[in-house]
Amino acid sequence: MLQLSKENSTVIKGIAILLMLFYHLFNYDNAEACINFFHMGGVPLASWLARACNPVAIFLLLSGYGLACKYEKGALNPLHQGSRALFLYLHFWITLAVFLTIGHLMVPALYPGDWITLLGNATGWSPSYNHEMWFLLPYVLVSIVSLYILRAVDKAGLIWAVAVTAVLHIATQLYINHHSEALYTNLPLFQLLIFIQFLYPFTMGVALRRTSINLRWRMPQWAVIAGLAVLVLILCVTNIHLCYMFCAPLMVILFCHLRYPRWLKAILLELGHKSMAMWMIHTWLAYYLFRPQVYSLRYPVLIFLLLIVVSYILAIPVMWVARAIYQRIFPNK
Repeated sequence: MLQLSKENSTVIKGIAILLMLFYHLFNYDNAEACINFFHMGGVPLASWLARACNPVAIFLLLSGYGLACKYEKGALNPLHQGSRALFLYLHFWITLAVFLTIGHLMVPALYPGDWITLLGNATGWSPSYNHEMWFLLPYVLVSIVSLYILRAVDKAGLIWAVAVTAVLHIATQLYINHHSEALYTNLPLFQLLIFIQFLYPFTMGVALRRTSINLRWRMPQWAVIAGLAVLVLILCVTNIHLCYMFCAPLMVILFCHLRYPRWLKAILLELGHKSMAMWMIHTWLAYYLFRPQVYSLRYPVLIFLLLIVVSYILAIPVMWVARAIYQRIFPNK
């Protein structure tokens, strides 16, 4: 059985949030306005590397693994997951309130808009304020029904569950690729397709929990680094979304085998603890309200460090307020 400790999981969340910030800063043509010293085929190196930085599958794998552990202990139920979903939404609503207030002061014609727009954003149904929050609602739904997903895995068998969800993942991705524009006006179908897509990485997390891979056996570090380099190269060169479904589980395993200097592990643990709030904050800074200020540093490394630091600092009060409210609602948790 793969033993992914809580500490390892938090470290990987720290890596994943760094990948997310880098991806959103330098994907597509975002890096072209920066001062880039290295290019490949006329494309900035930062843009190439951003192709390997999509962390969504990693977060879902970790969620599947962690909830599979709870399921084994009999501690998983929809009511408990519903309360955890509320905890997630508290972070989201606090972040939304802060940046809507700032947005209203800066661009009153745009923020907050009408009540339908506000409600669509507050639920995650139609995240027009911050498009990168498309992840929120399907993720919450997968978490709430995770007990039934795990029961279905037990009933079907692990191999069949992985195979079926993999086929569904591929089919939905191909449909999205060919009908992406139409999905912008068909939100129920979009949310359903994303929910179905999330089942595969979640189930792979369950599979990792139930496999015979033993993380106590240490892989040689040269092999770990070489393996990660190969996966990054594959993702950079292919730039195909479906490659992530195969690469993400391998990345998680290799991250577990990677030996971190003490100072780096401490940083990743801290970022991992703040990853949820940083995810909700960073694109408000990088895209919607403070884009000129963020990219004014011009150099990708400086821009990246600035977004990490500011997102982390802002995450601290958001998490503190969310936890205080949550403990008032659920004093025994």
